[in-house]
Amino acid sequence: MLNKKENTKIDVELLLKNYERQSRRLDKIMKQSDRQQFEMIKLNEELDEHKNHLEQKVDEKTKELRDLNKNLEQRVKDEVEANRIKDKQLNDQAKFAQLGELIGNIAHQWRQPLNAISSAATGMQLMRNMGMADEEEENQSIKDIADTAQVLSSIINNFRDFVNQKNEKHNVILQDLLKTNIDIFESSYEEDIKITIDFPEEELEFVLVSSSFSQVVLNLLKNARDALLNSTKDDEKEIVIELKNNEKEIVMSVKDNGIGIKEDILPKIYDPYFTTKHQSQGVGLGLYIVRESVEKHLNGNIDIEMINNWTIFKVSLLK
Repeated sequence: MLNKKENTKIDVELLLKNYERQSRRLDKIMKQSDRQQFEMIKLNEELDEHKNHLEQKVDEKTKELRDLNKNLEQRVKDEVEANRIKDKQLNDQAKFAQLGELIGNIAHQWRQPLNAISSAATGMQLMRNMGMADEEEENQSIKDIADTAQVLSSIINNFRDFVNQKNEKHNVILQDLLKTNIDIFESSYEEDIKITIDFPEEELEFVLVSSSFSQVVLNLLKNARDALLNSTKDDEKEIVIELKNNEKEIVMSVKDNGIGIKEDILPKIYDPYFTTKHQSQGVGLGLYIVRESVEKHLNGNIDIEMINNWTIFKVSLLK
């Protein structure tokens, strides 16, 4: 048996071994902890680097997007302005063409009354020179001259009212406005064309831009007249203007029994400068101006129908 001293020595050795073992284990744990801490620090640094890189990318992309939006807004503004200028130029061109027609119409309407005045005055002078003057005949000639002068004044008033129409919305009686435009249109040709109107008896009041509405009416009437003049049919040439008061809209129709419109060109008829007519009959802006005026200035829409021998343009004005 071991004595007490020897037992004590064994216990100390065991303790030392256990301590060494625990110490090595602790060192191992400490090293692992240091390595993990180092890895965590390294990982945090990498994360920070990635974060900074991502933030930089986000800033770059944000700047690119901001610049793109800014450029896009400017491009949109430039395009809108370019379209506005283009539309104004087309409208001005159409208005000048229409003004030229109006001046020609005035000259046409004045020619016959002026000839009548000249003939009456010359006849009076001739009768006086020949000593055959008669007071009753002179009074009748003077009355004829005065009546003819009144006709000339009425013609000027009609065209003045047309030219001075407001370019802003105001209340109008559609029947009256249509009749004024029809009177102006009828003075622009000498051909045998029958004009038929179909209006409701009750006055239709409507708030619109009368100058735009008149431009639509005259262009549609002129288009119908040209279709009739280019037709080789033996039927009576006729234009019908209708006005209907529906529940949600007022519909103005202009139809003619002219040459019609071929199906393959229907999608093109509202294109600017598209025309099937000779250059002397226009530059192809009439129907383009019609659609622009109806949609942009009259808050309406326009449709076209081909029924039997009739071409029908329908302008719908929303109430």
